[in-house]
Amino acid sequence: MRRGLLHWDPQELPLPVLERRIAGLREAMQSAGLGALILYTNIVRPSAVTWLTGFTPYWSESLLLAPRDGRLMFATAMTNRVADWIRSTNPVSEVTSTPKPGALLGEMLAQDPTVKRVGVLELESLPAELSDHLAAAASTVEWVDASAVFAGLRREIDDTERKLIGRADVLASAALGQTNLDRAADAGTLAGWIEQHARLNGAEEAYIAVAPDLDADAKFVRVSKPIRLGERFAARASVAYKGSWVRRIRTFADDDICAEARSWFANFVAGVTARKPFGAQLATALSSLPGAQLSSWMIESCVGSYPLQVIGSSSAGDAVLSEGQFIVATIELSLGGTPWIGAAPTIVG
Repeated sequence: MRRGLLHWDPQELPLPVLERRIAGLREAMQSAGLGALILYTNIVRPSAVTWLTGFTPYWSESLLLAPRDGRLMFATAMTNRVADWIRSTNPVSEVTSTPKPGALLGEMLAQDPTVKRVGVLELESLPAELSDHLAAAASTVEWVDASAVFAGLRREIDDTERKLIGRADVLASAALGQTNLDRAADAGTLAGWIEQHARLNGAEEAYIAVAPDLDADAKFVRVSKPIRLGERFAARASVAYKGSWVRRIRTFADDDICAEARSWFANFVAGVTARKPFGAQLATALSSLPGAQLSSWMIESCVGSYPLQVIGSSSAGDAVLSEGQFIVATIELSLGGTPWIGAAPTIVG
């Protein structure tokens, strides 16, 4: 995300795909009685705007206005110095640089007397200054949370997103699958090798974390120091390609139990089905892995502005998935008293 998309590639992300996504958003807005929709983006919350426009931001924060018709309006606090670059990676929006994106878009909404009700993606987490500026400039507008409206659009991914996710997963799998990793002298070296491989092969971003000694602690940390690796350790690679993120975890241990768990996990994730609770599917599948006890599970997806966010877990509640939905499943097991962790993406069904 730090560099953003260096260029918009119409072969990988065709303009008609973006136009169909925008049309779908407007249909959902109309059904929800919304005259417009506001989406926030910054370095850690880029995904909703990226999905609609192809643009992934720098460090600065921005707002995207989706009106009922016409071009989208992208208002950013970034300077005019990068405005041409933004336009080259955002083919569906008008782009304007302003120190007060909220005030500018609020004034635009106030000028349209037909706009009475405006949705905001993740309204409660919109930065206070932007929220205040929007409300002050468009004082007669009713502001409502539109997170559920947007999430409904993201339950089934299109073929273009499927290909981008697939490419990101190839990068993550290859980075974690290097044959030299189990010879790493320490956690810092391990993380460095994984990140280097992912980036040199085309990853837009790669965030690597390591659990250096699973027998002592299953917690993952981002590390560059030479922390000693235990007999059982794990590495997590969160990788982006053209705005599409995946996450994988690999446990390293020199025993047959680890290999058996890895094979079981790959088969389970590939077989996750729609319209059945994920946790129930997992409980059934565990019967085929002798000696396994479930420690925890979590599923993530891209349903809003965050690249991956939790939509179900062993602690927060089960989730029933949709056909064609993209998820990342993370499972922590105890195998005869020894810990094992895996994570992998899949498309349901």
